[in-house]
Amino acid sequence: MTAEEVAAKAADIKIFGFDLDGTFLRDDKSVAPRTKAAVRALLGHGIEPVPTTGRTWQRLTQSVLGMDDFHYTVCACGAAVCNLVHGTFLDHEVIGPAKAAELIRRLKQPGVVIYLCLDDPYGTRLGDCISREEYVRVRGPERWSEPLTCCDVPALIEANRWGVTKVGVRYASPWTDDDFLALGRELDLTANACGPNNVEFNVPGVSKAGGLDLLARRLGCTLDNVCVIGDSGNDVEMLRAAGLGIAMGNATPVAREAADYVLGLTNEQDGLADFVERYLL
Repeated sequence: MTAEEVAAKAADIKIFGFDLDGTFLRDDKSVAPRTKAAVRALLGHGIEPVPTTGRTWQRLTQSVLGMDDFHYTVCACGAAVCNLVHGTFLDHEVIGPAKAAELIRRLKQPGVVIYLCLDDPYGTRLGDCISREEYVRVRGPERWSEPLTCCDVPALIEANRWGVTKVGVRYASPWTDDDFLALGRELDLTANACGPNNVEFNVPGVSKAGGLDLLARRLGCTLDNVCVIGDSGNDVEMLRAAGLGIAMGNATPVAREAADYVLGLTNEQDGLADFVERYLL
């Protein structure tokens, strides 16, 4: 699309779905004041801003976004569609204990660090790796605030019958995204490349596009009335499906290819805010 075509299409937008990491958030995970102001202003223009993310729903708006203005979120790559006003779910799917345990056992290999989010009110995050030394090799100087567990995580999940919102990996060479995407297909799970050396697994068939489609139908419109913005592999489906798909200036090649329009500005340059101000407000 040309800039003129984007402007024409923007007149029909009712929902604005935006990715978080690499899009709404700066690299240090903060939110620019300009970005907050632009997204808040959408509500006064009849457009529903919807955080659409691979992150889980628990404490998302307060802890991650620092904003309580939103009515809905699409989380865990579409596995949870939340009505924040009523504290209810439009959709809520989790990986069952047996499948999650099998996946983690298969993933526990040299060069792989595993993280998972339990489907509890706290979004409890657990980590697993074959050793702490291997964790340091894969992750380098980066550390989690949560310590890696020293127990048998798959057995713990099975014993407690815990549902799991998502399972993710960070990995080092010689592993590639394709290795984990193939495992997802083998185990009948959705797998998405979420960033450099990072793949996440969700229940089969979910996607950000599917979550936004469900929300759009509930709000009396269609995906043609949805504008989305993102930067990476787990945004590709929604970039293709939405009426208007926008890639950030820092987007990966696959996200750029899927989008209708690519911004000239990055997440560090308030690219999302600039787009909203120019085309949606």
